[in-house]
Amino acid sequence: MITFINKHLSFRKPFLFLTIVSLMSGCHSFGPDELKGTHPLYNAAIVDSQNDQFIQNIVRLHYRDPAFFLDVVSVTASLKMDLSAGLDQSAFDLNSGGADILQFSAGGSYTTTPTISYAPLQGESFVKSVLRPIAIEDVFALSGSGWSSRRVLSLCVERINGLENAPSASGPTPKLPPKYIEPFNRLLQLFDEVMNENLIVPRINPDTKETQLEIKSSIAHRDAIWEIKQLLGLDQKLEVYHVNNDFLQHKADTISITNRSLMSIFFYLSHHVDTPKDHQAAGLVTVTRNQDGSEFDWGKTAGGSYFHIRQSETKPDMAFIAIPYRGQWFYLADNDLESKSTFMLLTQLFRLQAGSAKSSGPTLTLPVR
Repeated sequence: MITFINKHLSFRKPFLFLTIVSLMSGCHSFGPDELKGTHPLYNAAIVDSQNDQFIQNIVRLHYRDPAFFLDVVSVTASLKMDLSAGLDQSAFDLNSGGADILQFSAGGSYTTTPTISYAPLQGESFVKSVLRPIAIEDVFALSGSGWSSRRVLSLCVERINGLENAPSASGPTPKLPPKYIEPFNRLLQLFDEVMNENLIVPRINPDTKETQLEIKSSIAHRDAIWEIKQLLGLDQKLEVYHVNNDFLQHKADTISITNRSLMSIFFYLSHHVDTPKDHQAAGLVTVTRNQDGSEFDWGKTAGGSYFHIRQSETKPDMAFIAIPYRGQWFYLADNDLESKSTFMLLTQLFRLQAGSAKSSGPTLTLPVR
């Protein structure tokens, strides 16, 4: 509260005016300050919720529960500013003489009301996008954008010239282990050796617009190049090979690649999820067993070696992502950099494959209090 004596009022009017103006102008800072304070929080909350949703859906598939995706359609926030000001005049006896007192009072408050809208990702376009095999061009693009070719091929490729990357893992967990995984794993190891040397380069034929793969000769990597061609059944004399997805017809001048769909990749990763023994005994999950009855280690597969969801009875301390499900905690360890990198690649594949599909169905709008 500010008090002014009447006989000095003429000198205080400018001060009174400036005080009111400064209070009014101060409200302009609320907008930028509010944006700085809330934008990082909303960003972090949306990323965390989407990450949790991905891990939860992978765990759901492990338990053969339906997977479901919700997309954050919009986040809006309204700001409301309330300002109040008043002038009160009163009189009292000052040294036996009357005097007027002018009392100025001011106050202000503001509130924010955020609203988040969700919509389910479903409908024909979304279903087609998650069930459609990932395009060969997209696989090559990811490999050429900085991602490890071994990691990309481990997730996306199901077959290449007769070499199998656990095709039975593209659906619910099988009872029997996948066969012939070692030749594919060896091929990826050889690819890892030579890809950084730019010896295997995808290209587009300028005349036919056909996708091709060039495997260059190299004295330093001669043995690796020879073994790659030998594993794929290719003509050792050629350097440029046709690329298609017809694995039924094998030719010595062609590399046939069958890719997984996005949903198949989710299934593939869902097999390397730790589960408690009592859940296995209760038949809540399928346990893949070798011929001798021992449990098959999905970490031996190309994709499983790069991704592992662990399980704990209590909330883990060192977790990058942790979700509660069926009375347990499932998580990615914060120091498991391979799993974190694969998870990052999975999110990019999801945006690439399903990001163009529009959300359909009713929108759920929630006011946040």
